[in-house]
Amino acid sequence: MYRGLLWLCFLPSLLFGQRTDSLRIDFRPLLNGVALELEEEGGASAGAREVEVLRFYLSELQLLEGEEVVFAEEDHHHLIDAAQVASLQLPLTLPPGLRYDGLRFTLGVDSLTAASGVFGGDLDPTNGMYWTWRSGYINFKLEGTSPDCPARKQRFQFHVGGFQAPFNSERRVTLAIKPARSISIIIDLDSFFAATDLSQQYQVMSPGELSMKVADRLTRMFRVE
Repeated sequence: MYRGLLWLCFLPSLLFGQRTDSLRIDFRPLLNGVALELEEEGGASAGAREVEVLRFYLSELQLLEGEEVVFAEEDHHHLIDAAQVASLQLPLTLPPGLRYDGLRFTLGVDSLTAASGVFGGDLDPTNGMYWTWRSGYINFKLEGTSPDCPARKQRFQFHVGGFQAPFNSERRVTLAIKPARSISIIIDLDSFFAATDLSQQYQVMSPGELSMKVADRLTRMFRVE
């Protein structure tokens, strides 16, 4: 009898200790103001801007309350790929009752990981997001066609990466959010194209000054819906 009562006394605390909250982050790429539909290579409509590849790394995800980090996802690198719908959702398990008003993440692979060589999972080179040990990972890849491009077949290719100084292209993105079960983050490709003259700048394939400038523009695509 006594043991039974003792167990009942401890049961609520055990249950409370196991309780967690959850947050799902949904990424929504937009082109021409509507949900992005990837075009197969060579299948673009005449006169229309089309995107064939949208792929990027997200790492060092944090939740903030003011300037204080209240949650940090450790040692996780997520490959977000518009061709893989499941990758556009990131589920997080949070401590119960966590208060936060901001989201921060690194767009790209952090320099320490990039300098450590190749890995498996989302960082596996077979995902097509790795150059060489010297150049490291491609942080952001955007490919497609546009009538503005003077390149062969009107193709644009932005492979933004590099981790060694002075051309470290990883970028931090900070967004204001409210506590919720899910939040939607828009990837506004229109804002990138509005800031990019594709008739002059349509190809980035290695680390350098141009890659750094494009990396700065990429951060402005992200906003909370």
